[in-house]
Amino acid sequence: MYTAILTLLAGGVIVLIAALLFTNAIEYLGFKMGWTGSFVGAILAPLFTSFPELTVFLVAIYLYGGISGEEIGIGTIYGQPFMASSLSYGLVGLVVLIGYYIGTRDDLVLEVEKHLAIPYLFITILFPLTLVPALIQAYIVKVLFACLFLASYITYTYMMYSRRVAEVSEEANPPYLIKVFKFENIAIALQLFISILMLYYGSKVLVGSVDDIARYVGIEPIALSLIVVPAVTALPETASALIWGFRGKDTLSIASLVGEKILYSTFYPALGIILTSWEYNIHAGLSVLATTIISLILLYYIWRCKVPWYALLIGLIFFISYAYIVFILHI
Repeated sequence: MYTAILTLLAGGVIVLIAALLFTNAIEYLGFKMGWTGSFVGAILAPLFTSFPELTVFLVAIYLYGGISGEEIGIGTIYGQPFMASSLSYGLVGLVVLIGYYIGTRDDLVLEVEKHLAIPYLFITILFPLTLVPALIQAYIVKVLFACLFLASYITYTYMMYSRRVAEVSEEANPPYLIKVFKFENIAIALQLFISILMLYYGSKVLVGSVDDIARYVGIEPIALSLIVVPAVTALPETASALIWGFRGKDTLSIASLVGEKILYSTFYPALGIILTSWEYNIHAGLSVLATTIISLILLYYIWRCKVPWYALLIGLIFFISYAYIVFILHI
C-alpha cells in the first residue's frame, strides 16, 4: 500500500512538472504567434492546455486498458469540471478573502465581464447531457450525442470568436529552458519534447498507481481518479486563478478555469463516447450534479457581473462531501 502511494505521488509530481513545462511553452508560443483573441487561439489554446489530461485519458484506455483503464479515463473527463467547480473555485474564494484583509484587494466581490456567462450557459446545459448516452446504451444514441457535443464545441468557438473574447490572458512568461538555450525556438521545441515524454511516463505511473490503490482500499478506480488526476493536471490553471484572484484581476481569475470546462462538456465527452463503453457510474452522476449546481450559482452572479467570495466557497462543500463519500463511506 505504501509503495503504491509513493508511486502515486511520484507519478503525480512527474505529470505536474510536465504540465508546467508544457503549459509554459505553449502559452509563450501562442503569445509570440498572436494566438490570444484569435480564431486559432480559441480552438488550439484550450486543447493545448488540456493536453496533460488528454494524455492521462489516452494512456488509461489504450496502454493500461481493461475496465479499470476505462474507468480512470472516464473519471479524468468527469473529474476536471468537478475539480474546477469545487476545489479550485473554493480556493479562489478563500484567496479573495485573504487578499482583502491583507490589502491586495479593495473588496470581497469579484467584478467580472458579463460575456463569461456564455461558457457557463454551455456547461450548465451540456454537461448533464453527457449522462444520457451512458444511461441509454444504444449505438445510435452515442453517435448522435457525440455529434451534438462536437457541434456544440464548434458553435461555442464561433460565438466566442465573434465577440473577440475567446481567450483571456496576460503576456506569457518565456520558456524555462531559455536560461539554458539562448535561442527561443530551440528552447520551446526542446521543452515541448521533454514535457510530452514526461507526460507519457508520468501518466502511465499515475494510472497504474490509482488502480492499485483503488483495489487495495476497496473503491472504484473512477472514484479515485475523479479526485487524483484533476488535482494534479489542473494545478497550473488553479494556481493562475488564485494569483489573479489575490491581485484583484477578477475576470482573469474566473475565466482561467472555465475555458477547459467547455472542452470537458463538449469535445472530450464526444471523444470518450467514441473510444470507451461510456457506461453510467454513480461517481459520474455526482460529478455532474455538483458541477451543474455550482455552475448555475456562478451563472447567476456572473450575469450580474458581481461574484461574492462566499458563492465560490460552495464548491468546497461539494468537494469535502464527495471525498467523504469516497474515502469514508466507500461508495
